[in-house]
Amino acid sequence: MKLLLINSSDKNAFAAIVNETEQTVVYASEFNDAVSIPGKTPDKLIHCLDKLSAKSDIKDIDAIAVTIGPGSFTGIRVGLALAKGIAFGLDKKIIPVDNFALTLNRLQEFTQAKKYCVLLEAKLPEYYFAVYENGVIIENGSETLENLAKTIQKDTIMVGDFDDETQLKHCYFSILNVKDMMNEFAAMTKIAQNAFNSSNLEEAKEIQPLYLKDFNFRKP
Repeated sequence: MKLLLINSSDKNAFAAIVNETEQTVVYASEFNDAVSIPGKTPDKLIHCLDKLSAKSDIKDIDAIAVTIGPGSFTGIRVGLALAKGIAFGLDKKIIPVDNFALTLNRLQEFTQAKKYCVLLEAKLPEYYFAVYENGVIIENGSETLENLAKTIQKDTIMVGDFDDETQLKHCYFSILNVKDMMNEFAAMTKIAQNAFNSSNLEEAKEIQPLYLKDFNFRKP
């Protein structure tokens, strides 16, 4: 089993090759100081794939795992376009990975019996959220913490990757910050390998992005 991983929908964008004996990952942040490379993460992802292909042969992969959101609209579109292009070119299937599951799987101890609300940064003060009960999403969307606090039960555990917990300081929920727990690469590897072993793969043409907010187009 040899998998190509593409994560382009958040601040920790990367491309990676993983199998039973090899783990090679290239982060978009590696190109922060390269003047010749555009500054936006989606642009850098192409360079991640170029660098990755120089280290490991992409042509003999068995499947492609790609994040589908929610997250950066541009990042999601670029990541999916790259994944689909490679999938069509190599006649491979895709493993879609939503960012809620990716964040939840970073927990060191995940108990399905507990209630979790996974938070992903949108445009502050709003967050993308997904409420899990018994391991299943029962509600998702985008909302402010103030409004979430009015509807979510108090025994729910808030989970997220927070650089700054200031926004959460008045929240009465229990908070788990996964920032210092399992990294996204390890969590995505686990999800992708489990999905591949369970034959949970989809045709490239069937993969759709997970958007929870409408696009806001700006005039130039």
